[in-house]
Amino acid sequence: MSNSSTSQIFSYLAPAKVNLCLNIGKKQLNGYHELASVVGFTEFGDTITIQISNKDHLVLSGPFSENLPANINDNLIIKSVKKLRRLKHKIPPLKITVDKQIPVGGGLGGGSSDAATIFKALNNIFNLNISRAYLEKITVKIGADIPVCLNRTFVVMRGIGDQITPISNAYVPQYVVLANPGSIVDTKSVFEKFDDYRREGNTKNIPKNLNIKRFLESGNDLQNTTKKTYPEVEILLNTMTSLYPTNYALRPSCIKMSGSGSSCFALFEDAVTANTYCHNIQKAGFWSISTKFISEF
Repeated sequence: MSNSSTSQIFSYLAPAKVNLCLNIGKKQLNGYHELASVVGFTEFGDTITIQISNKDHLVLSGPFSENLPANINDNLIIKSVKKLRRLKHKIPPLKITVDKQIPVGGGLGGGSSDAATIFKALNNIFNLNISRAYLEKITVKIGADIPVCLNRTFVVMRGIGDQITPISNAYVPQYVVLANPGSIVDTKSVFEKFDDYRREGNTKNIPKNLNIKRFLESGNDLQNTTKKTYPEVEILLNTMTSLYPTNYALRPSCIKMSGSGSSCFALFEDAVTANTYCHNIQKAGFWSISTKFISEF
């Protein structure tokens, strides 16, 4: 780290994560479920700024900051910094500011993406020279979704989320509209109810031919469970379907729930149509944002 780094403010994007499909398999002895998912990341996300300080200080701002845990020690960002220090990396006191734009408890991986971004940022700022493989190994111990959020490209995620394969040749429409009904979903509860509905299962295979219609057809295994538990998610999905352009080529397979919910998404080939659709979702009374996927490994 250079001397100029001590006064510099570093800014990073923590992108929203979108599960384009999600297939759930058997529950493992460690409590996690086997899964398979195609995941993408967007230009929309939280903004994290980092600067050297005289003491550790986490500042939360943005429209969804009030929904974060009141106990700062429960925040994945703080846990990530402490993890690096426990591994004997010399991390000085930091002021970290998070502009929380991603809905909390909404299936868009906001907390995991924030944590992954902190690991990537501190590795870069302080020249820690931690390999990608080792980052994946240490981050999964904090949260199963964090390793996949180290990526900035489309990936296939398997295992409990720790087996990650980047996709370089998958065709996915560039533009995505995200929407949220204002619900904070309890992921653990959704999985428990999913297990109650289904006594056993095997992880389904993601189609090898990564054609948009093919892998979206595999759907999201948690969607029906979440809709039963949170009826507002079903209302949102019905609204999104009714407002989607009737003559658009991707209709209707591109409207799905992401992760365990409550956020849902719709895909588009062009920005104009996506922006108009987003505006209509907002007029219907839902939070919504129009963005595009990023693809840089």
